[in-house]
Amino acid sequence: MAEIQPSRLGRHLLVLSGALLAISVASLAAAAADGYQDWLRGQSQGAVEMDRQYQVWRSEQDMEFSRHLKAQWQEFKVLQGKVRDPRPKPKVIPTAPVVVKTPPKEVPAALAIPPKPVPPAPVPPPPVVLPKPAPKLAPEFARDSIELDFFGNPLRLPYDPQWRNVRVRSIDPAGLAGFWDAMSTSRYQPTVQAIAKARADLRLDDWGHTALWQEVARSLRPDQPAEQNLLLWYFLVKAGVDVRLGYSGPQVDLFVAVQQPVYAVSFIKFGERTYYALLNADRGKKLRSFHTYETNYPTPLQPLDLKGAATAFTQAAPVEKRVNFDYQGRPVEIRLAYDRRLVQYMAGFPQMDFDLYFATQASPSAREPLLQALRQRMQGMSETDSVNFLLAFVQKGFAYQTDQDQFGYEKYFFVEEALHYPYSDCEDRSALFSWLVRELTGLKTVGLHYPGHMTTAVAVKSSLPNLNSIEWQGERYVIADPTYINAGIGMAMPSYAHLKPLRVIPAR
Repeated sequence: MAEIQPSRLGRHLLVLSGALLAISVASLAAAAADGYQDWLRGQSQGAVEMDRQYQVWRSEQDMEFSRHLKAQWQEFKVLQGKVRDPRPKPKVIPTAPVVVKTPPKEVPAALAIPPKPVPPAPVPPPPVVLPKPAPKLAPEFARDSIELDFFGNPLRLPYDPQWRNVRVRSIDPAGLAGFWDAMSTSRYQPTVQAIAKARADLRLDDWGHTALWQEVARSLRPDQPAEQNLLLWYFLVKAGVDVRLGYSGPQVDLFVAVQQPVYAVSFIKFGERTYYALLNADRGKKLRSFHTYETNYPTPLQPLDLKGAATAFTQAAPVEKRVNFDYQGRPVEIRLAYDRRLVQYMAGFPQMDFDLYFATQASPSAREPLLQALRQRMQGMSETDSVNFLLAFVQKGFAYQTDQDQFGYEKYFFVEEALHYPYSDCEDRSALFSWLVRELTGLKTVGLHYPGHMTTAVAVKSSLPNLNSIEWQGERYVIADPTYINAGIGMAMPSYAHLKPLRVIPAR
């Protein structure tokens, strides 16, 4: 069949149609581009409007809160700190008879280790202070940012320069409300955002987040404690933390809400929440009454959640230590390390219930050197011998002394602190021993709280008759007391052998 050729008119029509189509497409594209630009402008204007509305809302919230601050205050009775265990601990711990499985090898007299090593002289605990601020910044940063050294982590944070100049005129409702009004005109969002990022990067716990804000306030007003507390009050409220400011005479105080019970710290009850004087240098011991506002901040604030403690956020400053003890009549030396900066941080950590100490890990600086050194010594040991070796390490490698004798007050140790301080008592040893057993043997452990004493029990897999044990949640746990010197697994301290524990603390 012959091919049909388009006529000259048809060809002209095709060309014209293509041109018109191209013009139409170009017009549609231009219109679309214009529409997109209009949409972008609309979005931008919408964002600006949303930001404006937020600023208005924020200002209204602050003004409402300020009105309450000027009028509604009430005096609260400050209650003295709770005591976890009022029963006194033994000043001298008993020693079990030594049972040697195999005849000991002869040890040169110069290398012999006495069964009860002489403890070193007490070393005072590190002060509950944060590291000194970094040197002054270069001029180009000095106007709108500050540098901090937060336990070895260098941080540069933006801030509003007017914070250095805001003053409180009087320590009364009018003066404190005036301070809030002055701060409400400042730009706090960049600092809140920077602190939130630092917290996420460092994986801080709730107390670390609070301590970081406290360091910001200290750096801005290093010699003005009243203004420090006022700044910290404002910062924490804007960061969403439930903190209450008040005064007792000329003193400005802060009480912060905590989800869990806190011990040895003065507190007040407000509604259904308990607020603790954790941010006071003396933890509120001298306070007897406290004036605070009756209302709450318009936006809901959250209490601190201290169910966990961070141990890996510091820039480590390792300190080496040697621990000597004897096991089955033979001398053993274990070299370990711990993080000095983490010990400083933990010195200020609120005193919590036993669960926290049994659940908290050692720092990376302490963990691997200690576990590796012990693991090498435990190679080839049976399950029972492994537990007994760890008992000897804790019983005889660390000198015993009550907290009252060492510090003048009750203090429970995290693992890091048990490695640092020259003395430890039954709670500290139990937390350390429990952690070591779980890490090195994989066996489950529990803490056993008796009147005036804490010990541990281990869910050993082997069947061992005639040993002190308890049944808990369907499992048998054999007593293993890291305070009863020379005692092996299954030997309970005589004073507590026939008592039922007040509480069983699971170690996770």
